[in-house]
Amino acid sequence: MKTKYPLYFFVAAAAVSLSACGGSKKTEAEQKREAWLSSLNDSIALYQKQMEGVSSELSDMQRKVGEMVGDFDYVNNPREVEGYYIYKGWKSRYPLTQTGLLARVTEDERFELIATLSGGIFNEIAANSDGVTVSSGVVPHDQALNYRAGNLNKVCFSGEKADSVGAFIASHESGPVSIIYLNGNRTGSLQLPADEQRMVAATWRLYSMQKKAHSLEKEMPRLSGKISACRRMLESNDNSEKPNDDNP
Repeated sequence: MKTKYPLYFFVAAAAVSLSACGGSKKTEAEQKREAWLSSLNDSIALYQKQMEGVSSELSDMQRKVGEMVGDFDYVNNPREVEGYYIYKGWKSRYPLTQTGLLARVTEDERFELIATLSGGIFNEIAANSDGVTVSSGVVPHDQALNYRAGNLNKVCFSGEKADSVGAFIASHESGPVSIIYLNGNRTGSLQLPADEQRMVAATWRLYSMQKKAHSLEKEMPRLSGKISACRRMLESNDNSEKPNDDNP
């Protein structure tokens, strides 16, 4: 025996079926929004992980700097503009009175090379080893950074090019390094003594480690800012989805 249903029953059933199938399907805009929200949470997790890594590396760097500073003497001479750190054993040997090279780290953590040449003049130095040469850049004679007294010419080098000379000497610590004095042309040279080479290399490593530590210190607030920005966007989205009591 067949049961008869009125036509409207089938129409209603079909409508319910279509509604059930189509109602759960999200629009392209909704899918993109969900993907965007998911990416914000992923970004927060990534930045937090990066912060943990930076924090760990920073602690390690600060510990190493603290250990290295113990190998240096702090000098604060009223006749000089600011204090500086000099490798132990060299405080009594500075200022140099003959041809040589000395490195120091200033209070504001700049790396400086003090070069001296007896019996000649110069405004630039270059370090040479294994056929490779790195130059300091020119410091013009001004009786301040490029100073002459009697037969001794003393020049203070700093900045990126001087940094490159320090890094070069440190990377060639196990082999011989020559210092070439220049004033347009070569005016003198020095086979860097082993103790001077160790002193410059140690000073460079202290400066380099301090520089890396400061770079990591700056990275922390940068990552924190990115996390905050992502959270603000998530909060803004939550607020926009909350119903407005004034407009039910």
